[in-house]
Amino acid sequence: MEFGTTSDTGWIGDVRELAHELSESSAAFVQATESVSDALFVALRSMPRELAPRSFARFERRDAVLIVDLRVAEQDLAGLTADEQRRLLGPQLLALVSRGTKSRTAAWSQEERSLIRVEFERMLSKLNWLPAEV
Repeated sequence: MEFGTTSDTGWIGDVRELAHELSESSAAFVQATESVSDALFVALRSMPRELAPRSFARFERRDAVLIVDLRVAEQDLAGLTADEQRRLLGPQLLALVSRGTKSRTAAWSQEERSLIRVEFERMLSKLNWLPAEV
């Protein structure tokens, strides 16, 4: 499975750097999911709460890509260290990927769906994006 990231951020938080961190650390995920021919694309965005940021996950059949778009209010990031931001974003990101792997439009087997979730969680754990109890 291919993996890509992008970010679209305001001035508050380290979302751009965190997206880059995910991208730089994705080799093990890509290797572990190489039997899945599609792609996972993660967008991390921070924006003012007034813009009503809403995250989503959807599978685009035409492009064979699971798009996970995590949008967080800048106010939620204000004053947090990069580590605290990781632990804020990680569980939300994992939940979106888990939800996205349940898409009925994706032609994945149950084993492939499980593999994507497990390996994505493993990547986040290695990067300390998840609390110890997850």
